[in-house]
Amino acid sequence: MKGNKSIKAVLPILILGFLFNCSSSRYLKIAKESPDELLAMEDSLLQVGENFILINALTRAHNNIGLKNYKLMNYDSSIYHFSKSIKFIEKDTVANFYMLMAQGNLLLETGKKNDAWSAIQTFNKASQLNPSSGIPYYYIGLAYRKIGDKDFDLIIEAFQIALSLDLDIDLREKTKSAYEKEKKREKKLNDFWR
Repeated sequence: MKGNKSIKAVLPILILGFLFNCSSSRYLKIAKESPDELLAMEDSLLQVGENFILINALTRAHNNIGLKNYKLMNYDSSIYHFSKSIKFIEKDTVANFYMLMAQGNLLLETGKKNDAWSAIQTFNKASQLNPSSGIPYYYIGLAYRKIGDKDFDLIIEAFQIALSLDLDIDLREKTKSAYEKEKKREKKLNDFWR
């Protein structure tokens, strides 16, 4: 009789633990397929308890939504999600890289020269986190162009570096186009002064 009471007392805890562990691996799937859905449950899930799989899934969900917003140029929202991700995993390279990229783009959007210099510094930090990515250098080229549209050496060099590194197809085409445009502008200016 005494053994049955202890089993009945522990049974709900065992069932809850079993369900939690079974659902943990599903978190990673939800983080990939429906990150908004997982984040809607974030507070409740964290109240039940933290574990590596849950934290990893929440980090991925925040990164997925952050990347989606970054691509839509919704930089404030992407910064929000990347900062949440960094709270879970401080050294998450993806979150840190794209947070810097979003911050740099927000600085560029102001149109102010001082902010463009700050954006260049921010993009440089991003390039150190992901040295194989050409993305920061594309934006460094744009920032140099905002600072002084006749500083061809810096603008062209940034685009050349970007083209020598990893870029997705769309950004590679934009970078090539920007590079060629700057080369033509430089030639036109040099021809004018001859």
